[in-house]
Formats: sequence, C-alpha cells, structure tokens
Amino acid sequence: MKKIRVISIAFLLMTCMVTTSCVSTRDTVRINQIELGMNKSDVQHLLGTPLFKNANENGEKWGYRKYVGQIADSEEMYFIVKFDSNEKVIAYQSVKAPVRNRQM
Repeated sequence: MKKIRVISIAFLLMTCMVTTSCVSTRDTVRINQIELGMNKSDVQHLLGTPLFKNANENGEKWGYRKYVGQIADSEEMYFIVKFDSNEKVIAYQSVKAPVRNRQM
C-alpha cells in the first residue's frame, strides 16, 4: 500500500514538471509570432490579457510575464509590446523583472 502511494506521488510530481515546462515552451512559441505592424487584437489573441498596460499620447505598452530557463532555475522576465497611436506594434523586447525582496 505504501509503495503504491510513493509511486502515485512520484507520478504526480513528474506530471507537474512536464506540464510546467510545456507552458514555457508554448509561451515562447507565441512570443516568437509577434511581428511589427500587428494590431492589438492580434497580440491579445496570441498572448492573452497583458499583466499590465501603460498608455500616453504616443501610444501604449503592454507587459507579459514569462520565465526563461530550467524549471528549478527559471528567471522571471517581462515581454513588453509597444504600440503606436494607430494601435500597431512598433517594438517589442524582453527585460528582466525587478528582483523582489523575499522575507522568510
């Protein structure tokens, strides 16, 4: 009985690790499909709702969270998409997320 429980837990952990790594790969594939000149609805269709939006008279920036690297050693990044006043993509880039202070 104990052996079955250990095997079940091990299987559950492996499944979680595999599905987590797939999310990162899927996000990378979608991010790589962003192109200059795309409109906002195309970007939202590929990447979903942004984590944050900033707008001014020159256009708008959308930010998405992504993780780069192995699951255990992944680095948090932001993928920023910039739109002009006509709502077309004029630039995009990945930047490191700010380091957060962790209190234990």
